[in-house]
Amino acid sequence: MSKILKLFFLLLVINLFLPKSVLATESDSICAVYFTGLGCPHCAKTDPFILQQLFKEYPNLRIVKYEVYQERVNAALISEYNNVYHSGLGIPLIIFGKDNFLVGDGPILKNINQVLDQGSNPCPLIDGSAVNFEDLNPFTLPGRPKIWVKGVEQPSSEELPSSQTPKSELTLTKVLSLAAVDAVNPCALAVLTLMLMAIITANPQKRKNLLFAGLAFTLSVFVMYLFYGLVIIRFFQLIKLLTNIRLWLYKILGLIAMVLGILNIKDFFRYQPGSLGTEIPMVLRPKVKQIIAGLITPKGALGIGAFVTIFLLPCTIGPYIICGGILCPLSLIEALPWLLLYNLIFVLPMLVITLACYLGFTTVENVSGWKEKNIKYLHLMAGLIIFGLGIAMVLGWV
Repeated sequence: MSKILKLFFLLLVINLFLPKSVLATESDSICAVYFTGLGCPHCAKTDPFILQQLFKEYPNLRIVKYEVYQERVNAALISEYNNVYHSGLGIPLIIFGKDNFLVGDGPILKNINQVLDQGSNPCPLIDGSAVNFEDLNPFTLPGRPKIWVKGVEQPSSEELPSSQTPKSELTLTKVLSLAAVDAVNPCALAVLTLMLMAIITANPQKRKNLLFAGLAFTLSVFVMYLFYGLVIIRFFQLIKLLTNIRLWLYKILGLIAMVLGILNIKDFFRYQPGSLGTEIPMVLRPKVKQIIAGLITPKGALGIGAFVTIFLLPCTIGPYIICGGILCPLSLIEALPWLLLYNLIFVLPMLVITLACYLGFTTVENVSGWKEKNIKYLHLMAGLIIFGLGIAMVLGWV
């Protein structure tokens, strides 16, 4: 009898003084639903803590993670959870049950250990019910969650290779399409030919000036538009912090693309110089010509190129804004290679025209004449590309 009492006393001591996480078994799992977003600065603080560090202290922890920035289908779920749990629309957000959730990096980092120390917890479902993790069928969960067990991410829904394309391929298609639209923009080509004509008129014997000024102008436009792109992406990242706006952002960008496409297609059938959203407004053209007329040196081309991009924005910013909205789920460092690719394609016609004129394959007058002769077709090609992309974005095809 004394041995039984000693064993009972020993078990009592173990239960009182050892952490619950040590005693937990597979049936004592702690389950929570975690909403986060790639590119969210607050989530960047909680992600490594929740998805890595906590598993070392609580090996029985199970996390159902929803990424809401890149996975658009997940973004709607945070609103549905809020309707049941009243957890709000902010992220990062971790839900353990009704009246038991933490939102924001500060409260999560400060208080989550206290919640976990309370012991086992069933998985809170979107309809307000709860189920033990051992009885959870991940394939019945809504959206595209990821299950984290012992610090390892596991897919929780079946892959559909027939209907899905890797994100990198989808992003590449969209970025290339938008960059191609911008590259054939008539007003960008018009500004370049005006600049080259000014150089040739000022120094007809110095062909090297044409080359160096053309390259300097192109470099200046490239750098300035790279800067604009980073600003646009950062702007969209700030908007994305408002999750309810984020739900509609992608479709709004698609609608903008469709409108820009229609405006360009309209210019094919009924062209008017200085059309809204597709060319430099007529009121700005005399000022642009006046600025370029004083351009006679490569150094001047570098400075004027940066300044002239302000006048180019009204007719080139549309596709760039859409591109910025697509890339905003990435961090600025991750988005930089995409912006470099976009702007390389954007200035490619400028490089080709500069080299062709310098090497004598054509003249600036011929380039300008070709642009004027085919301007309707340039608008049509740009319109069809961006309109098609807009439809695909609205319908969720890309």
